[in-house]
Amino acid sequence: MLTKIVHNSPKLCAFLNPLIESLSEPQRQHLRDLCDALLVCESEHTLAALQRQFVETTDASNWADFLRISPWSAQRVRAELLEAQISFAIEQGQKSCQAREIYLNIDDSIGEKHRDTWRLEVVDIHHDHTRSTPKQQRYVNGFCYVVCTMRVGKVAVTLDFQLYLRNRTARAINRMREADERIRFRSKNTIAREMLKRIAPHLPEGWTVVVQFDSWYASNKILKFVHRQQWQLTCGVKFTRKLDGVSLAAHHRKLKHKVYTPVSVETAEGETTYFVRSLEGRFSNLPIDLRVLISQRRKGQKYPTYFASTRITRKEQDILQGYSGRWSCEVVNFYTQRRLGVEDFRLWYYEAVDRYLVAVHLAWAYVEQRFVKERGPQIKCHGDLIRRHREEHAEAWLRAALKMAQDGAPLEEVLHRFLGSEPVVE
Repeated sequence: MLTKIVHNSPKLCAFLNPLIESLSEPQRQHLRDLCDALLVCESEHTLAALQRQFVETTDASNWADFLRISPWSAQRVRAELLEAQISFAIEQGQKSCQAREIYLNIDDSIGEKHRDTWRLEVVDIHHDHTRSTPKQQRYVNGFCYVVCTMRVGKVAVTLDFQLYLRNRTARAINRMREADERIRFRSKNTIAREMLKRIAPHLPEGWTVVVQFDSWYASNKILKFVHRQQWQLTCGVKFTRKLDGVSLAAHHRKLKHKVYTPVSVETAEGETTYFVRSLEGRFSNLPIDLRVLISQRRKGQKYPTYFASTRITRKEQDILQGYSGRWSCEVVNFYTQRRLGVEDFRLWYYEAVDRYLVAVHLAWAYVEQRFVKERGPQIKCHGDLIRRHREEHAEAWLRAALKMAQDGAPLEEVLHRFLGSEPVVE
């Protein structure tokens, strides 16, 4: 098989080294190899396939042991990366815009596995709300994770990347474990709240912080937590929520005779116009003044979308334009699943998968930061940056092969080293 990596990328090592100082040198080398291979591999990202990207490296079983039983803390690496990502976004965002606004976006996604995969601890049946319809619900076999991104101006970075387990999944895992090894069940709302608690101490004072999420996370606990931090929020809400004692669906029916306000929002696909009605009031059991937007893609749409925001003084266009920044979560999901192989693991234990997600997060954070620095005519998206990283390895690989041949090594020896082919015996 054609190898692709002679040595680790110097730029990747410079990014990783300050973040993984708590690890031993062999552990740091394993993590550097793993992140580099995740970026370079173009096939399924199994540990064996990642190991085959290198001209020289340790056995794939060493990588498995590193993820499964090696004594290092995934949470400590996450904490270092979180602080580095926030500092980078603030620094770069200040250069590109004057507005002192921070947007924190929370979303979750499902990594699909084959329907016959059931031995892996984190894999279970999950409800797929993106493919479900009111008449037919969809379920997929896979695992779920929650992502938090941060946007300052045009700079977007991923702050946190956490596994989510269903309650029954956590119970099934705990049946086979000692009391001190059991996993605590955390709902998605709990995970989101814990993320925000870890982020809060690192945010600069004097900045406006806007937290954004969909209706799944719009619980009173999260809304009250955000309000206590003196942050603002914009979130999707269900039509059953009651504003001043009346459901939002009833409000919508009462306002049918009112004129819609057309609002234009810049999206990834261009400019999109929404037709919006605005309300103000308070939700039940929530002492927070809110502005509710009833949004439709076209006039007469049967089921509109409802948004709630504490940004009462802002225009509808500002609220919806800010909420469109949640697209950064979809960008993370696309590239981590399609390019970095977050779905491709074949690791049995929960702890091993959690550490694998840390490696994926580190590799993706490297792509995000380098993309911000090198964005230009040749680098227009994150995919272009990943391609450049692979091209740099291809150049280093070719130079090493030519240098070995130039130094007088036999052709068969060069082929054996760089292609893994067996030497010809005469």
